[in-house]
Amino acid sequence: MTTHTELDLRHYGHGDARSIRELLLDIHDEVYAGSDDPLAGRDAFARFVDHWSANKSFACVLARDPEQRPVGYAYGAPLSPSTTWWTKVSPPLPASFVTETGTRTFALSELMIRMPWRGTGAARRIHDELLASRGEQRATLLVHKDHVKVVALYETWGYTLVGEAVPFEGAPQLCAMVLPLAHPQEGNM
Repeated sequence: MTTHTELDLRHYGHGDARSIRELLLDIHDEVYAGSDDPLAGRDAFARFVDHWSANKSFACVLARDPEQRPVGYAYGAPLSPSTTWWTKVSPPLPASFVTETGTRTFALSELMIRMPWRGTGAARRIHDELLASRGEQRATLLVHKDHVKVVALYETWGYTLVGEAVPFEGAPQLCAMVLPLAHPQEGNM
């Protein structure tokens, strides 16, 4: 196990997606080994990785320990003006809240930590590193409603629950959460 002070945090973007794709999938496979979640299989997850990394504004932080073993990662991209991210959130949110510009909201799609590094602060460090240089006003994420400890953890990080959603067929009930970022570009959350 490693401590949170011993992480090598590296940034990757759209142009790096191919070079890190298999590593992202391998970490996912390890984290979800034995899961009965139909969306947790490698092929299903690969579609999500490919979707997000195809975005020209894709951003990823990958952490390694001092021996260069992968610890975990976080990735996402800004929501586009044509996003459907907010359409299935209930209760419905006001238009002023859900209007996207392509620079208003960063969607944190994945935050994944390998078992040996859970509880070490690695998740928070990776999360904060990814969001530290973002120019958006806020970040958003979706988390499984039944994972109450994870929802509570995100709340301690400053996220607020804004509703619940089942964003596509086969998805579980998810909590939609929002975090104001330190350096908003314009306007309110």
